[in-house]
Amino acid sequence: MNFMRGFIRVTAVTFLLATIQPASAQSNQSVLPTDKNGAVAPDDWLIGKGRAWFYHGLPAASPSPLNRREPTEAEKPVVDKARALFAARPAKVMVLIDGHDIVYKDAKSPVNDNSYLFSFSMGKTITSMAVGKAICAGKLTLATRADDVISELKGKDLGAATVADLLKMASGTTGGESDATMLTAAQNKLWGEGRLNLLDAIVEDRLSRAKRGLFSSYKPGELFWYKSTDPVTLGIMVGNAVGMPFSKWTTENVLQAAGIARPVIIGEDKFGHVQADGNYRMVLDDWIRFVIWVKDSSKADGCFGDYVRQATTTQIKNTQKNAGKFFDEYGFLVWTYTGYAPNSYWANGYGGQRIGWSRDKDRELLLFSNSEEWIADAYQLMNDWGADKK
Repeated sequence: MNFMRGFIRVTAVTFLLATIQPASAQSNQSVLPTDKNGAVAPDDWLIGKGRAWFYHGLPAASPSPLNRREPTEAEKPVVDKARALFAARPAKVMVLIDGHDIVYKDAKSPVNDNSYLFSFSMGKTITSMAVGKAICAGKLTLATRADDVISELKGKDLGAATVADLLKMASGTTGGESDATMLTAAQNKLWGEGRLNLLDAIVEDRLSRAKRGLFSSYKPGELFWYKSTDPVTLGIMVGNAVGMPFSKWTTENVLQAAGIARPVIIGEDKFGHVQADGNYRMVLDDWIRFVIWVKDSSKADGCFGDYVRQATTTQIKNTQKNAGKFFDEYGFLVWTYTGYAPNSYWANGYGGQRIGWSRDKDRELLLFSNSEEWIADAYQLMNDWGADKK
């Protein structure tokens, strides 16, 4: 049966397909931009502040300092490789970090220090951190069912999925249309008009019913299937459980904790439900602060440190490969294993947006790109950067 299920495929395109488009790109499009080489993220998608009604969260009262240093002699070959890749590839931003030090940082026009850079699905990892904070605040557990805190999901297959199932992209539900988009064309139009309610969307049978295998429906926890429904559901769950909008919770407990220096912009509907599958915008230095904070958190004692360590280790196998073709394993909204950089874990976004963390070194890579056909080079660069430097 598992062999036969392996034939069931959808294109790895998520809810972001319509909801993240800039005003100039809004139409009845049902796919993210592509070219002959695959996924692309043009500047007018990658750079900008989103919709007028999006949530603008305050920066930290005391932003985290950022340090810049020159590479050591041992690091120079890797930094030189990074410079060469950056110049020759459609990368828009590339940063190499060691501990709290920025060793290499470069950007191409029109990106500057004031540019708001869009997460695409890298934002799922921000969502994961916000869920971890809710768990450590005693508001949820990994065993909490969706219908325990979203009453509208009572009697729905999605309602039986637990926090752990949703974090693993294993709710067992369909994910939507044949190309895995979450919204219909009519819902896309409502979104563009500011009239879409994400809660109404996930409650529909189209999204909340179990995905059918060859012989039976999938159960929660059984199958990794990359889709937007699961993180969006988590965002609504956290908001209900903590008694405040998910955007405010995430800003105060994750991004302010990371020490951001400028406001964050979080995509949400006008009913306070966040596009928690990946609609976060920050300036470059604040993305760097988030990258460093995740690594620091992974080494901390206590509940949240335990959560981050669990989130960044394998929880489920990516056997179907409806997304993440270079990755075999997944954690809690984090990609946990690629053969190109086996000692690392990743936040991945459409069109070449990437954060890579070395598993046992204080080494990170941050990348924004206009396309991703060259992304294996970035994974190999991270593998080099995470190696021992004497």
